[in-house]
Amino acid sequence: MVDEPVTLAYTEWALVELEGEQVEIGPDELRPSLVFDLEESRVSGSGGVNRLTGTFVTGEGELRFGPLGSTRMAGPEHAMELEDRFIVALGRVASFELDGGVLTLVADGESVARLSVESP
Repeated sequence: MVDEPVTLAYTEWALVELEGEQVEIGPDELRPSLVFDLEESRVSGSGGVNRLTGTFVTGEGELRFGPLGSTRMAGPEHAMELEDRFIVALGRVASFELDGGVLTLVADGESVARLSVESP
């Protein structure tokens, strides 16, 4: 069986690094994640506590997120802080790099987040 190349679209990307720090997830917490729908230019996923949805623009390595909406549930303090930082970082993203199973989101020439292919 031939492995399919990983693409930005329709892949669940799980947050592993935010602003240069490894992301630690507690036992009762969910890992923030994103899924991109290129046909609809929509992104969905989880901030770790709340569901996220919004729009994005991409092309030639460029990636910019439109306004993101989310549910408004409360969760553990650590998870809420991580979610807030993740959403702020997404608002700063200007480009991306895709290297195998790693998606790097870039702002001002520096990585603001790294996501990896979600394991089943």
